Amino acid sequence: AMSQTRSTIIIDAPIDQVAQAIAAVGTYPSWSSSMKAVKVIEGDDIKPTKVEMSLSSGALRDEAVLNFDWSAFPAALSFSLESADLLTEMDGHQELKSLGDETEVSYSLTVALSMPVPDMMRQKAEKAVVDQTLKELKAHIEG
Repeated sequence: AMSQTRSTIIIDAPIDQVAQAIAAVGTYPSWSSSMKAVKVIEGDDIKPTKVEMSLSSGALRDEAVLNFDWSAFPAALSFSLESADLLTEMDGHQELKSLGDETEVSYSLTVALSMPVPDMMRQKAEKAVVDQTLKELKAHIEG
């Protein structure tokens, strides 16, 4: 199996507030620069089960249909790729841990592409998405 890229950040807000922001998938483009558009295919803007997402982060640009699994939420959220133009895999996992007034958010991501891309470039793209998403989520929640 391919290695995952994983990062963790501390957000200065209680877990309920963080969970609320993460659950509102339909609003991601308003705060995330790598997600240009989100169209909910199944479910609501909050906790949708299937979305179409326009992704743009560095070399990673694609239209992807993602399936979300909310069964362990808010402790964890997982998503996986159903279809895309270039991506053959996009497995994501977020974990939320309450620290009282603060929340620790960990984000793991694995991507694979249909075209041959050196591992180093692929991991760089993963890391860019993970770090940027966490940083922007923090800024979005902390205002």
